[in-house]
Amino acid sequence: MPPGPAIIRAARRPRAAWLLACAGLAPTTGAQHPAKVLAMPDDTAKVLALSDLCFAYRRTDADSAASFGHAALQLAQRLHFRKGQAQALNDLAILDIDRSRYAQAESLLGRSLALRTRLADSAGMAAIHNKLGIIHQARFRLEDALEEDLKALAIYERTGPPAHEATLLNNIAILQFNLKRLPEALATHRRAAAIRERIGDGPGLAASRGNMANVEAQLGDTATAAGHYREAIGFFRAKGLEAELAVQLHNLAGIEMAQGKLEQAARDYGEALALRTAAGDRKGTASSLVGLGGTRLRQGRTREARTLLANALHISREVGARSEEMQALLDLARLHARLNPGDSAFSYFQQYSTLKDSVFNAELGRQLAEAETRFETEKKERRIQAQRLQITELEAGNERRRFWLVLAIGMAALALMGALLLVQVRQRRARARHDAALIREREAGLQGVLQATDRERKRIAAELHDGIGQQLTGLKYRLEEMAAPVSGAGQPRQEAAAEALAIATDAGREVRAIAHALMPQALEKVGLPAAAADMLQRSLGGAGITHELEHHGLEARLPPAVEVGVFRVMQELVQNTMKHAEARHVNLQLLKNREHLVFIYEDDGKGITGTPHGSGIGLHNIRERVRALHGTFSFANGEQCGVLATLRVPLAGAAT
Repeated sequence: MPPGPAIIRAARRPRAAWLLACAGLAPTTGAQHPAKVLAMPDDTAKVLALSDLCFAYRRTDADSAASFGHAALQLAQRLHFRKGQAQALNDLAILDIDRSRYAQAESLLGRSLALRTRLADSAGMAAIHNKLGIIHQARFRLEDALEEDLKALAIYERTGPPAHEATLLNNIAILQFNLKRLPEALATHRRAAAIRERIGDGPGLAASRGNMANVEAQLGDTATAAGHYREAIGFFRAKGLEAELAVQLHNLAGIEMAQGKLEQAARDYGEALALRTAAGDRKGTASSLVGLGGTRLRQGRTREARTLLANALHISREVGARSEEMQALLDLARLHARLNPGDSAFSYFQQYSTLKDSVFNAELGRQLAEAETRFETEKKERRIQAQRLQITELEAGNERRRFWLVLAIGMAALALMGALLLVQVRQRRARARHDAALIREREAGLQGVLQATDRERKRIAAELHDGIGQQLTGLKYRLEEMAAPVSGAGQPRQEAAAEALAIATDAGREVRAIAHALMPQALEKVGLPAAAADMLQRSLGGAGITHELEHHGLEARLPPAVEVGVFRVMQELVQNTMKHAEARHVNLQLLKNREHLVFIYEDDGKGITGTPHGSGIGLHNIRERVRALHGTFSFANGEQCGVLATLRVPLAGAAT
């Protein structure tokens, strides 16, 4: 028998590993771990991850898979993410196909197909047509299944990949075989084999040759069929694919038995039986037992045949293999007829006839039920169409009567709404102008305060450096002269001078430190990264706290207002760490792209406990500066320990 159709799931482009790392996740085999997916932020990446979980868990835990699929669908709908909605609907439909709930699956696939059509997603559309074909085939609507598979094939012929095109051709050939269109089925299998040979798909090519042999055997070309079976057997034997090898050996043995090559048939049936028994394939074991038993019966080895057929009958009844059970009963009847115990032969033949009648009746009942269902469906659809036509005609008459009434009311309402809208527009524009003026005034005031503060810092720094600093330097030189040994000078004079010199040196150092803290020279001369490195070394290095500063994209200078503002925020955060955090290491990152400067600050201290220790003046100063820069700032505990602060400053339109 030809294999069943394969489900094709629309492929998705894999995400980069850095995206998973940013989300705190590590890629695993197949789908990600459910706990990590559920902890992701509610975005489009989470929708696709939930869909992957739905597909991954469908074989092992269908209820969990359904839960993941519905969660993906609800989130995609909330985000208006059409591609995610289509994928979730698709995966939920596969769950229903696995459970033989074909009506629900068909409904879900119809919704998914509508979304993928709007998105012009050819690969997704083809995969849905493939699944619709599988549903129709399972419901014995073979013509409908063939139509859906041909739609999918047309897409894959246009867009690829060739492997999917070959799979669809294989499915179509199986449908043609079941519809008794044997020449068409053979031609389609040959097309699939040619593609698989071209792309180097060895297992697929061997399977296609076995499928071609099935059709050739039905057409009576047993010699060609046997050749194709042997080619498939050679490949599967070399690759160690025992389940596929057993199928081809069993099929070849059937050809050999029909050709009268009974010893060869017995050998191939025996090997297939051994493989299937070892694999625990009960139905396959029953089938090979029937084949080998029938061969031994034709060879006249009745005792061996009786044992084989009795085992086949027992197993086939256990697993519900009706076809194998009927063949075993028929061969046992023939065997007992040959041995002349008429009662036994009649008993087996009677059981065979009863089973054949029940199978025929069951098949006939199924076909009648299917026909009745289709008839009722078509009848219901015709009734609905007729009712819709009547409703349309009634609505058309009512529509004309309502038209003039609605038109008159609408014109009056339109005039009133126009007047109200005009008033509202004027009011909103006036309010917007007033609000914009207030915002500009506040921002100008805030900018003025910050700029005045920075100018005052520069002035004080310059005065400390050029005034008091120069004076202390002069004092230092004079004291050095006084401290120099003079002939006849007393030791007390030298000690006093040395002490005064030390005081002057310390005062000069302190003045330079104050001036540098007020306005670092490195910030004006070489820019933010160098000034930050110098400040961190002076502050954290002196406190015994290690630090690491990374910067990217800061080869060019930033606007002065941005550099000063970010530097002051960095100073406040460093002071917070030194005073409160009890940290051992600080990690800082400065990243610049085309539109934003991003500053990330993280320490490994004790974090925020109770009232945030950054909620005082320092954090207030930071937020005022961030507001002046039109940026955003967040300050919270990190994932492991310590605090994590993030500052984003837009560069477009920043003051230069």
